[in-house]
Amino acid sequence: MWICGFIINNHSDSILFNLRKPGESGYRIPRGGAFEFVSGANFFGEIVEWWGLAIASNFQLPLLCFAISTSLTIGSRAWSHHKWYLEKFEDYPKNRKAVIPFIL
Repeated sequence: MWICGFIINNHSDSILFNLRKPGESGYRIPRGGAFEFVSGANFFGEIVEWWGLAIASNFQLPLLCFAISTSLTIGSRAWSHHKWYLEKFEDYPKNRKAVIPFIL
């Protein structure tokens, strides 16, 4: 589970990093990878990473607390980004969720 989150996070960060060409300004809609399902694909990947570590540790209290706090803080950030995208772009994909594919 951790490795899946790691791959999603890194791939999503790569998409965001390459969203604009050098010298370009303005905002663009990220596409590809987990961005086809959620607005905060990089956030989703990080949340999956931390839950993977919590599970691998047999829910050791420090990692469990970190997974929960990461889910709440990054999840709320993803929700804010999602709302912003919907307001900013008329053509933003309406079927995308904020942070958890098909759910939230």
